Amino acid sequence: MQPIKVTLFGGPKTRKNYQLTALGKTKAEQYNVAGAKGEVMVSLENIGPCTITEIANDTKMTPNSAKQIVKALVRDGWARKVTAED
Repeated sequence: MQPIKVTLFGGPKTRKNYQLTALGKTKAEQYNVAGAKGEVMVSLENIGPCTITEIANDTKMTPNSAKQIVKALVRDGWARKVTAED
C-alpha cells in the first residue's frame, strides 16, 4: 500500500507508515501478546503497513494511545517505520 502524499504549507509530505518486524511477528506468535499492545500488533499484522490513524480506527483507540504503543513497539524492535520504497 503506497502512502498518500499530503501537501502542507506548500511542501509535499508523506504519511508515516508502520509494520511489524520479523521479531514482532515471532513475539506475537510465541507470547500471544494481550491487551492494548496485542491489539496494535494484530492491527499491524492484519492491515499491513498503516498509519497511526488507521491503527487507532481499527483498534478503537485514540490516536495518541496508538502512537504511544507504536513508539514502544518501534523502540523494542517489534515494529518499524516504512516508506513507499520499502
